[in-house]
This record gives sequence, C-alpha cells and structure tokens, in this order.
Amino acid sequence: MFLVARAADGIVGTVQMHPSWAPNQPHRGEIAKLMVHRCARRTGLARRLMEAIERAAVSQGVHLLTLDTKRGDAAEALYRTLGWTAAGTIPEFAIDSDGSPHDAVIFYKAIGDSSR
Repeated sequence: MFLVARAADGIVGTVQMHPSWAPNQPHRGEIAKLMVHRCARRTGLARRLMEAIERAAVSQGVHLLTLDTKRGDAAEALYRTLGWTAAGTIPEFAIDSDGSPHDAVIFYKAIGDSSR
C-alpha cells in the first residue's frame, strides 16, 4: 500500500505499508517508509499520512502495525505522539549515508477492531 501527498509543485510526502508475507500473520503490516519533503515538514503532513495509512490498513483487514525508526530521530517522537508503543531498541540496526551504524527503535500499534 502506497500513499502520496501532493502539493501544487509535486509530491511532498509518502508512506508505505507492506502486508506481512507470513501465512500466519494476515492481520499484520509493516510501515516500511514515511518520507516528507523538507519544504513540507513541521506542517502536520507526517501525522496526516500516518493516520491515512492506518485507516487504509484497517480497510484491508490489518489490525496490527509495526515499524522501526532511527533512535533519537524526530520520527521517534512523532510515533510516540501517535500512540505507537516502543517494543525495544536494536543496536546498530542500520547504516547511515556516511557509513556509521545507528540504533533502531521498534514500534507497534494495534489499530481498528482486532476482535473477530
């Protein structure tokens, strides 16, 4: 699932949700990428994109989302304000563009109605 936010001069944000590949996890998805162009930051766009992808995921039968983000990054604070729960931190989870490793915080969020 791929959502795009547009402004008059082009795309200013996007978010992706990948459904779980595992047959025993049809209820789960992963937020794979949330990006907001620097010209649209601090406008609430990231929040609106995340809210929209959650609604879209629920419409597809997903009721548990996961994601990871760089520890200490602005996105970590955003996810906390959106009701995501930190499950833990993995040291040296990914590599920055300068080649240095960074830790990641793993988050999850129950969405929609999980009762069947």
